[in-house]
Amino acid sequence: MSLALKVYDNGDHTCLVWLPDGNKPITNCRGFTIRRLKKGIESFLHGFVGFSDDDKLDPSATWKFPVQRFMWWDYDVTTGDQVQYSVVPVVGANKDSLSLDPANASPLTPVMTVTGQSSPHISAYFNKGIVAAQWVSRALDNAPNKGQILSQVQQPGNSLREALSGPVRPEVISLLEGARQNGGTIYASLYELNDPELIKELVSLGSRCNLILANGAFKSNTPPNNDENAAVRQQLESKINLHDRIVKKGHFAHNKFVVFCDANGKAQKVLTGSLNWTYTGLCTQANNSIVVEDSGVAEDYLAAWNRIKDAGNDYPPELVNGNSSAKTHVVDGCTVTPWFVKTSAAQDLVYARQLINAATDGILFLFFNPGIFEADPMHWTLLQNILERHNSSDPNYNPNLYFCGVVNQAIPQLTNPGGPAKGKLQPNAVLDPTASAPSPVTLYKSGVEPPVRLTHDVLVPHNIKTQFHNWDQELLGAGIVNIHSKVIVLDPFGAKPVVMTGSHNLGFKASSANDDNLMIIQGNAPLAAAYAINIIAIFQNYRWNNYVEAHRNDPRVWHGLMDTDSWQDSYLTGSELQELEFWMGELHGSPTSSAPPPPPPPSPPGRVATPGQIRSVSSHTRKAPKAAKGAKAVRGHRAHAARPRKKKPTPSKRHS
Repeated sequence: MSLALKVYDNGDHTCLVWLPDGNKPITNCRGFTIRRLKKGIESFLHGFVGFSDDDKLDPSATWKFPVQRFMWWDYDVTTGDQVQYSVVPVVGANKDSLSLDPANASPLTPVMTVTGQSSPHISAYFNKGIVAAQWVSRALDNAPNKGQILSQVQQPGNSLREALSGPVRPEVISLLEGARQNGGTIYASLYELNDPELIKELVSLGSRCNLILANGAFKSNTPPNNDENAAVRQQLESKINLHDRIVKKGHFAHNKFVVFCDANGKAQKVLTGSLNWTYTGLCTQANNSIVVEDSGVAEDYLAAWNRIKDAGNDYPPELVNGNSSAKTHVVDGCTVTPWFVKTSAAQDLVYARQLINAATDGILFLFFNPGIFEADPMHWTLLQNILERHNSSDPNYNPNLYFCGVVNQAIPQLTNPGGPAKGKLQPNAVLDPTASAPSPVTLYKSGVEPPVRLTHDVLVPHNIKTQFHNWDQELLGAGIVNIHSKVIVLDPFGAKPVVMTGSHNLGFKASSANDDNLMIIQGNAPLAAAYAINIIAIFQNYRWNNYVEAHRNDPRVWHGLMDTDSWQDSYLTGSELQELEFWMGELHGSPTSSAPPPPPPPSPPGRVATPGQIRSVSSHTRKAPKAAKGAKAVRGHRAHAARPRKKKPTPSKRHS
């Protein structure tokens, strides 16, 4: 029996997914180890727990701490590394008689060069931003607190800052330095700005930096509380070409994009995404940036920049009318459609909804604050539109559609049952899967598996509040924001993959009242996989933290590996298998068994981060068994754990 293996590259990490031929358990398999060749040097990636609390890792045989799952991450790679992998079963009658089983290992994958480029002119970058992680706790001496982390991430050159900001920070710096060195000009529209390193780069461009600086998260319409960016505005006033945009309550000038022009003033490329140009945006929130090197797309953004500049502090008809239609550009064989808001009739959302309703395999998402539940479909957030795909009364109902996503905060009637109650906190999400709820959506705010009666799972971030086994206390966020990315991915492994991202919060409020942009890329499979893997990593990090929070005082819960080969059973049937087949890029259909065994407790898959751009290589082509006819899909998700305590890591090592 051989294993089929897929490896995805994210520019900074790799993600591995594998399955055995015929989805059959391997006899006496106690888990897997991952053989890696990096720059020609062999090593083994292993788990971080043994079969009991007393087991110690043997440095000469690390494979004796196997991985009891079918998905793993390698964070010990950097851009430019050339890597190959083989997944090897670890077998034995018991934990004391383990050996490697190379006969059933996956073939060594072709050489993969780790890079952030999804296609020749499109690239995506992700920060680490998840401070509720074990490596962050250890970097803060196991005593995480808001003041301590904020102090470090404000310091250019600080190792924790560099680790948390991931590939995003060096990419932004490189783009700005390139513009300066090549005599280029930039046109930026920013919601917030306080990061000292980014401010320095803007100032270095002098008059070739054209910046529309908004008033951020202001508190009132009157000075001094009408401008969050007042201090940096004064700092920049005589040093760059600065344009103020001071909007009033009910609006946010919320863009985060930069257009890069060559020495002749022609627009060449654009940087956009969810990243606020603040030290918290770089380091303590999950964010993404995307770079498109295409003059047509860049010119669209430059035209939008000029509309905003001409609008001053208002929203005149010229601005709204210019935003209410969009152009589609062909880049690297895919299409790129930039939308800008405020619009006249939510044309951007209409376009996005058509794509969401056409998804056939899966929808993945990250939302910061899309808005509240709305009864009028024209005012729905895109999150609401997604969730309706699992509502049997919706004309686009598809119970087999895979869902996976994280929402930054609780939203009445979307992540909580029941309607809003003025002046009162909303009730916790329903924990009993047999209980009815007035909402078509049920969210678990803690626990392991989603309700059986529902086929979606949305997660609101939680952290580890006290020590659980060998996991230390974690900081949930250095502010109120944990997930700041605004991303929807449709059918990442299908024939028509779609990525939606930008500054847009993906709701009607943004479309009808704010300055924002939404870039929709159709047909770029590597980019879609990049964002999909980013989402599942964030989801599983919080999934595991929720499990720990719910069970930290329960002595019966998972504390180590199973000393039996039956650990494979729940992975290789039902919803668990369905999910693995989705990530293997196979057709996502009904489970192969109508009566799967109960899901296993979550096992820690290793170190958590936020992978980005993905290319894949395969070691073996396998024939998947046919799905049982008429079987109803029931999805589940594996919990993703942080590694247990070892020696304190350096922040530059992205463990979690």
